[in-house]
Parts: sequence; structure tokens; C-alpha cells
Amino acid sequence: MLSLPRTTLLVLCGVPGCGKSSFARCYFKDTMVVSSDHCRTLVSDFETNMASSREAFKLFRYTIERRLALGRFTVADSTAVTRRARKDLLRIGKKYGFHVALLIFNIPVDVCLERNARRDRRVVGPVIKRMGKMLLKTMKVVHDEGFDSVKIITEGELQDPAFDVSIRNHEVTIPGPYDIIGDIHGCYEELLMLLQKLGYRKQFDYYHHPAGRKAVFIGDLTDRGPQSLKSFRLVKNMVDSGNALYVPGNHCRKLNRYLEGRKIKISHGLERTVEEIKALPEDERAEFKESFQQLYRDAPPYLILDQGRLVVAHGGIKEDMIGKVTERVKSFCFFGDTTGEITGDGLPVRRDWAREYRGAALVVYGHTPVPEAVFVNNTVDIDQGCVLGGKLTALRYPEREFVQVPALAAYYMREGFSARVQAGAEFSNREDDAHRSSGASAPAGPGGGEFSQAGV
Repeated sequence: MLSLPRTTLLVLCGVPGCGKSSFARCYFKDTMVVSSDHCRTLVSDFETNMASSREAFKLFRYTIERRLALGRFTVADSTAVTRRARKDLLRIGKKYGFHVALLIFNIPVDVCLERNARRDRRVVGPVIKRMGKMLLKTMKVVHDEGFDSVKIITEGELQDPAFDVSIRNHEVTIPGPYDIIGDIHGCYEELLMLLQKLGYRKQFDYYHHPAGRKAVFIGDLTDRGPQSLKSFRLVKNMVDSGNALYVPGNHCRKLNRYLEGRKIKISHGLERTVEEIKALPEDERAEFKESFQQLYRDAPPYLILDQGRLVVAHGGIKEDMIGKVTERVKSFCFFGDTTGEITGDGLPVRRDWAREYRGAALVVYGHTPVPEAVFVNNTVDIDQGCVLGGKLTALRYPEREFVQVPALAAYYMREGFSARVQAGAEFSNREDDAHRSSGASAPAGPGGGEFSQAGV
């Protein structure tokens, strides 16, 4: 299975006769495929007219750029066996914020020569052999070239009837209304209280709403609080039963990295989740690992709901990022808009992107605890620091109503941090008094709080 985001530039790479063009015709609409051979035909009337290649590739690159500018999924069908050719296509894809995927056709040269001999448009044998050697070199170095994803496909996979290609879309067609729930951080009892207050009822091992409403969880299910594993299992069961949607947060990302066996610093509340995991019997630990990784792996970095009128992301998202899935976009969805600088108390310096947001879609996010949920420029931060002794918040959509339950305790303390949440004070760099005096909505966006990418 080859699964690709909707905003992808798929670069096909292989020698003549490897089956690239046949693959493209089989799995993609004709309009999605930009072929260098077809461009050569358009500029010179002959596909085999190598003298026209320079002009043909100008058209090839121009057509790809125009499609990406319009946000269209595009397949670049050329040999792409030289680093220069791949670098050029990678540059174009990154320019428009696309996920750039490389698909390498690792087909034996003998097979390619045999197929070439049967075609009307033939490439001379020595050229194919030379390209075959270049392809072998490519497969050794391509993972360092900067592509968002690389897949090497074999003849056996191409012939497998089970092989398929899917184009993922972040736009979810599951209808609302929705109840979007902020950062849980292991506050299981508060989550139960909130679901009950929202009108959800327990059925088997999950909760559902009798009116068909769907819960939407914005990540950071675990860490810091007392019952991370119970919180995760409840969310997972609701997602699996079709009663909830989920996007991952930065703490979800770090827990997944821990479960993968990566070398990470167990801190910022992860240590409490690790303690819970280690206390499980071995078979239950294995089951938890598989279950969590599945939820994380299958989740998109953000969700587009209600026909584009609602976007949900853990750390937020800028207007020009919506519909894109680059590493920059994914990082923003996890960590918000950080400058890379750290304050004196160890917190990241954040840009208040919400103040500049002018998009038509309502963006609902969390990640940065703020005392109150306030709409700012069609955005709202619904992390009210439950694990810090604040509140667990849900936003009813489309009603735009807040439903909250108070924390039963302050489970996690950071000097000067929890107190501000409990006191209802705003965080640094807010200038809220000025906003209130001018009659504008007080910002609920990322002021100072939470932790940097490096710190989590």
C-alpha cells in the first residue's frame, strides 16, 4: 500500500522500461500525471525527439509548478535518476509547501531491456544500462536528499494484486456536531466528568452521544496527570467505535518515540506515564504499545471539518498551512510557532500567531495552557491547564459554547506556572489590558507556557 497526502508531489524514478508510465496510468487520473515524454511530444510533435528535451523540461517544470500553485496532487513522470533532476523537483515541491515523495522503481535492468525491445519508442541499450548503474547509486544516497518520504518498489510488489495507492485527505466527512476537548494529560476522572456533562453515555468500553455528536480530541492525552493509560484507552475506544476523532500532540509524539525505543529524555511528565507502563504485566505492556502506536500512526497532524469551516490542530495552524503536510506544517501542529529561543525560566519564546490569523476557518487548538478560552481572530485555545489545577474544556461546535469542569487537583506543578493558571492571570507577552480597553477580544493564543520542541 502506498498512502499519500492530498497535497503531494510524487516523483517517479526509474530507467526506461521499468513500468513508471504504466504505473501512473493505472493508479492516477491522466490529469494528475505530468510526463516529460508527453511534454517532448507537445513541443516537437515527437516523443523521441531528444533535441527538444531542453524545451520539453521547461514545460515539464512549468506545468508541475502551475498545478502545485493550485494545490493539486501531481505525479512527475520522468527518469529522475540524476541528483540534479531530483533536486529540481524537490525544490519546486518545497516552494509550494507540498509533501514531496520519491517512488523508486527497482526493476532488474534485464527486465527493462526486454520491455524496451518490445516498445515502438526504444531507448538504446547502453543508455538503459548506464541509467541502471545511476539508479543503484541513487538508492544508496537518496534518503539524505531531503524528500519527505521515499519508497523503493520491486517487481514483486507491482505484481501483487493487494498493492494499492490511496490519496489521504485531511478533510474528514464524518458529520458533526462536534465536542472538541482540550489537553487531557492523564486527567481521567475530569474527562469522565466532562463527557457526562456534555451528555455522553457509557456503552461497553466507550462513550457515545445519543444525539450523534462526535468528540474531537486535540492531543496530549498522557503525561503529568495520574491516569494516563486510562485516558488513552478511553479515547482509543471512542475513536475505534466511530464516536471520536483525534489529532496527536507533542506529548503523544514523545511517547511514541519512547515506545519506538528512541533515545529521549524522560521528563516533563513523561516519567509518570512510563511508571504506569512499567507497572503493567508484560503482555499488557505489549498490547498498550501496539494500540498507542496504531492510534498515533493513523492520526493526521490536523483535521479539516465541516466542509472547511473548522480546523483542529494541537498547537494551531496558520491559514497558508491548511491543506499542506510538510514537515514545517507538522512541526507547527505539534509545537506551535516557536522562535527557537528559550526564556530565563526554561520556556520557549513563542510568536502569537493567533493575533495575525485572518482565515475563514475556525481554528481550535490547545498545547499552551491559558486561564480562559477566548475567541481571537477566529481561533481559540481550549487548553485551560486541567493538569495544573485549572479546567478541562470542551468547545461545542457549531454552537461555539464552552463546557468546562474544574480540576480535582493540581497534579503537576511548575514554579510560577500553575499559580497563574489557578489565579486566572494571563501569561507573558499578552498585552491583554490594551486589548480589553480597546474592546477587542483577549487573546487565547500562545503566550508563554508549555515547552519547546527540544524540551519535550
